[in-house]
Amino acid sequence: MDLETLRAISAVGTMAGVGVAAWQLRRAKLQQVLRFKGEIAREYRDIARALPINALLGKPLPDKSAALNETYTYIDFCNEQIFLRMKGRIRKVTWDNWLEGIEANMKLPAFQAAWHEFLGSEQN
Repeated sequence: MDLETLRAISAVGTMAGVGVAAWQLRRAKLQQVLRFKGEIAREYRDIARALPINALLGKPLPDKSAALNETYTYIDFCNEQIFLRMKGRIRKVTWDNWLEGIEANMKLPAFQAAWHEFLGSEQN
């Protein structure tokens, strides 16, 4: 083989190596994004599971403080979601979906009562 042929083979090999490396990086990033979304979804399910079902259904709770700890955990989770969006870790389409859920939940009586309780405790 002459020198030109070896250079051509070397260039093709380098390009193939760069292509494989780029593919692996892309795949790793996708796996990281999927893992991150899975962790957020799992955290939400854990919080929702801890809430009284009546709180999620918009029904009155027998004791207004019955779900304070759980609703506080949910509000803290929402703050984390807001932070992630502000830092650009969450795409707009995902944020729009999350925001819709946050707004719907925060309109429920148990969440409203907890929110007012928290606001009152901050003023003391």
